[in-house]
Amino acid sequence: MPSRIFINPNQKPLTSLPSRNPEVQVFHQSLPHYNTTPLVPLPGIAKELGIAHLFVKDESSRFGLSAFKILGASWATKRSLEKRLGLDTSPSPVSLEQLASAAQGADFTLYAATDGNHGRAVARMAKYLGIKARIYVPSMLDSEAKDKITNEGAEIEVVDGTYDQTVVKTKLAAEQHADGKGVLISDTALDVEDETARWIVEGYQTMFDEIEEQIVELTGERKISHVFTPVGVGSLAQAVTTHWQRTEREEKPVVVTVEPETAACLKTSLEAGRPTSVDAEYTICTGMCCGTISLIGWPILSEGVSAAVTTRDAEVDRAVAELAKYGVLAGPCGAATLAGLRFLVGSGEMALGSGAVVVVLCTEGKRGYLTPRADG
Repeated sequence: MPSRIFINPNQKPLTSLPSRNPEVQVFHQSLPHYNTTPLVPLPGIAKELGIAHLFVKDESSRFGLSAFKILGASWATKRSLEKRLGLDTSPSPVSLEQLASAAQGADFTLYAATDGNHGRAVARMAKYLGIKARIYVPSMLDSEAKDKITNEGAEIEVVDGTYDQTVVKTKLAAEQHADGKGVLISDTALDVEDETARWIVEGYQTMFDEIEEQIVELTGERKISHVFTPVGVGSLAQAVTTHWQRTEREEKPVVVTVEPETAACLKTSLEAGRPTSVDAEYTICTGMCCGTISLIGWPILSEGVSAAVTTRDAEVDRAVAELAKYGVLAGPCGAATLAGLRFLVGSGEMALGSGAVVVVLCTEGKRGYLTPRADG
């Protein structure tokens, strides 16, 4: 049986990374219901694992959407519409109200493919702007996730196929929208020139800005030794790696990625030394059930990630319950990083050290799912 841990021999310091854009957090702070999400200490688990500190960045309350995706989707929508409307050269920042008025006048419709939270985030942005949204979902997506998208006012199209097939169909539908009024907001880059996917990655910066402030408040210093991030198509992992590689500090944090064992497109790609698709199979981590890594992320992930770990649904289910004891109401995608951390430490393949300060990203709030078998 293949190992569930891959230690990346090609990991090295990255250069020529994009600089931090200070406008991102300012924009997010202008949106309705902006809030800083908590960084929650998990002292009991830290003691058990033999490390100094363990924190979970709890994104379950982000804009009331119970997921982090709105950070990337909102920024990418803003930048995409500004470019389409010719507002990207404006000498002063374009307000949400100005953008909404212009987008309504142009009669734009937002398009997105999703296996859960990204589509709901795009739908919320369409609601903020007063325009339409059409969200394409794979047939395996559960009814709860679909209801959350339609409750934001979006139309849903169910694709009889996988998430990867849904991405392609959504792109085609946006391109065929009457009078060129379809605007695709995709977090999966199908080619290296995809600006929208880059803007989504850039939008996640706000989460890291908050973590940098919070870690100092909680520990009195900036030290972070390890960051565990979930992976779907790799946009968040790309953003994580970019931020902590370009941030000046004595030691760069080690980036560890976590994927479902049944949809490990990044780990498989790292092992192969090139982007390699997999046939993603069912997992309770529906938002991570992706078979193809985003092409714009590969150059950064292939050299910036130190280790890739896969998790099983039963392990994730236990992590959901464990986080709840600390008041963190996570969904499976949100708890996957804790499950990955536990598996990595238990394997003995990577020693974190007694002084380790570890941050795990909880990207999704509580939702319903089928309880897996104990051995699943």
